[in-house]
Amino acid sequence: MTKKEHPEELNKSSAVHDEHADINALALLSSEVKYDAGKLRDLIHNPYAFGAAFLASFGGFSFGYDQGVISIILVMSQFRQQFPETSPDHAHYGFNVGLMTGMLELGAFIGCLFFPAVADRISRKWGLTVATFFFVIGATIQTAAQNYATIVAGRFIGGIGVGTLAMGAPLYISEISPPAWRGSFLVLEAISIVIGAIVSYWITYGTRYICTTSVERLFQRKADVV
Repeated sequence: MTKKEHPEELNKSSAVHDEHADINALALLSSEVKYDAGKLRDLIHNPYAFGAAFLASFGGFSFGYDQGVISIILVMSQFRQQFPETSPDHAHYGFNVGLMTGMLELGAFIGCLFFPAVADRISRKWGLTVATFFFVIGATIQTAAQNYATIVAGRFIGGIGVGTLAMGAPLYISEISPPAWRGSFLVLEAISIVIGAIVSYWITYGTRYICTTSVERLFQRKADVV
């Protein structure tokens, strides 16, 4: 019969086993994750992380696009004809324009407050999916708006999605990025914001001769598609 081991010996054996397991896990992690400078060939051989980060960075594009397009739409004669509340001849012109512009930031502020809880509960990826849903709904409402109140409500709902994406995208990118590429991948978010504003400006420039009162809806449809 084998001699029964004492509790002290069992605890010691278990501790040694756990120590070896930790060492093996650390060695495996060190062999797979490199903390040196990232090289371009690493992205070519493993493009999945870059692709995921690139798609997530489109949250910044939506923010830049909405910020850029509103400043142009507000001075369009077609838009002022459709929504006379934004015309300089209106008694509350300043308040109406400021409210319409600021509702996006108000919605974005609320979206930023709730995203941490949503992301912890359903994951970062699905949290970004929910944010995209709000953005699409907001863009759809703005596209179909027939009065000032509706377009303000659409900007508020869209702002929730914009703010959530602007906060959630960098968080998601930082967690999926290899250490050597984390900084470079996070820059994609900032680049997307600038590109979004530039795209909105050039779309306006290319459609400046369209005389229909629905031209401003074209900009919202483009944001919805993106």
